[in-house]
Amino acid sequence: MRRFAVGLLVLLVLACGGERGGASNDLLVVGYDREPDTMNRFSTHILEDIQGCVIEGLTITDEHMNVVPLLASEVPTLENGGVVLRPDGGMDVTWKLRPGIRWHDGVPFTSADIRFTVEAINSPDYNPESTDGFDRIEAVETPDSLTAIVRYREVYAPYALQFVRGALPRHVLEGRDIDAAQDYNRNPLGTGPYRVAEWKTGEHILLERVPGYWQGDSLPAIRRILFRFVANTTTRINQLRGGEVHVTALVPWDKYREVRTIPGLSIHRMTGNSYEHVTLNQRSVPAFRDRRVRRALTHAIDRELIVRTILDSLAPVIHGPIQPVSWAFTDSVTRYAFDPARARALLEEAGWHDADGDGVREQDGKALAFTMITQAGFAVRENVSQALQRMWRDVGVDVAIRLVDGTSISGLWFEGRFDAMLHWWHMPADPELTLFFAKDRIPPHGRNINYVEDDSLTRLLYASDRTVDQARRRALLVAAQQRIAELAVEIPLYNVTRLDAVPEALEGFTGNPTNAGIFWNVHRWRIR
Repeated sequence: MRRFAVGLLVLLVLACGGERGGASNDLLVVGYDREPDTMNRFSTHILEDIQGCVIEGLTITDEHMNVVPLLASEVPTLENGGVVLRPDGGMDVTWKLRPGIRWHDGVPFTSADIRFTVEAINSPDYNPESTDGFDRIEAVETPDSLTAIVRYREVYAPYALQFVRGALPRHVLEGRDIDAAQDYNRNPLGTGPYRVAEWKTGEHILLERVPGYWQGDSLPAIRRILFRFVANTTTRINQLRGGEVHVTALVPWDKYREVRTIPGLSIHRMTGNSYEHVTLNQRSVPAFRDRRVRRALTHAIDRELIVRTILDSLAPVIHGPIQPVSWAFTDSVTRYAFDPARARALLEEAGWHDADGDGVREQDGKALAFTMITQAGFAVRENVSQALQRMWRDVGVDVAIRLVDGTSISGLWFEGRFDAMLHWWHMPADPELTLFFAKDRIPPHGRNINYVEDDSLTRLLYASDRTVDQARRRALLVAAQQRIAELAVEIPLYNVTRLDAVPEALEGFTGNPTNAGIFWNVHRWRIR
């Protein structure tokens, strides 16, 4: 009967669509750009907006990029005694859990779940999205049900976000193949304000309020949230205009002028801790292993023109992976100005010549050609891809564009099955870069999908992880940013300035510049 009632509700919502002002504390409809690959936060390759409404972390990042406690009673630090640097070079982090928190099935959330999560992620029997940080843990001690002492082999500076994805429920997953546990992966057990009421593949996920939520019986105020999968940006904006959806995160920049005129909507604008760039897969394309080629590809791009035209000057050009909102940011890096003549000279120097005059350079009988993938239905990306294609062709590089739906593309990047990719990284508050650029952090151990292998850069990155002194760490991260730019590891394009469309009547919304996403405090949202 419950499943029937849920299905009937969804049918009514989809049939009636909604009217402007239709957002209510009974139902909020979100136009979402892609379907999750899994609801398991440790396995997904996609931003965890939906999962984060169900599964909470020990900490979370607020709208000011501060790490604040959630399931933990406080964030451990050197000052409060929660972090201890051992004489052997290791580090102990003591997590104190809030008392009285239960999984949605009523079982207490305890330190045993923290220990189980670490052991599961470090087990060869499980294939999580990343093992970064977890593989530096030698043991977890649980002196009582509300205390987990995480013993690291070495100092690990980003420890405060180690359990931002929460924990796996031991009583549900112990002894099981987590990759194959579809009962959990499609309908996970959490401690958050919502649980999954229905996942209709290809259409939507409906979340419903959990009774007796630990942050207060009156929370959350919004009873149901329907995430409708709408991959095409134009369709998503049309549904926003027509009231079929009430919230859309990351409104495309080319739609800003249109969306801001929609009655009853508010556009929240915020500089993001995110950046759009082109990943160059050195494993897939041998030409990318030559720094001269990578530099040439960057010099060939008129980024300022792209920003002025396609992006309506809303997303500023950037030159590296750490953004100006971060304390570790530096603009003292090598910059690659738009210079097609320099690009051609570098390609000539690298041995790529257009001997037959067909406009495409060759070397040893092989054309300088590759395929770049990007997200289908994302009009801005499609337009930027075409602009890049023309600019590269102008210097003798033949590039094909392949559009892939937002869910499938995550599998391609994770498995390295692409040549180049136009996409963004939504970065965490902690400026760790090891996950993205250290040579031993290729998937499944991290997100080094450029497959860059530079010993100097790797040493800098690990050194930056191994100090909790912020001034010393910043110096190392500045050097790492400079090395990344010098190597031209990837092609940074522009900052992801966030434009989030929400009802004017929505209270409690703050936005968030990090990968915590806009739903980080969804339990505080209320329609007035």
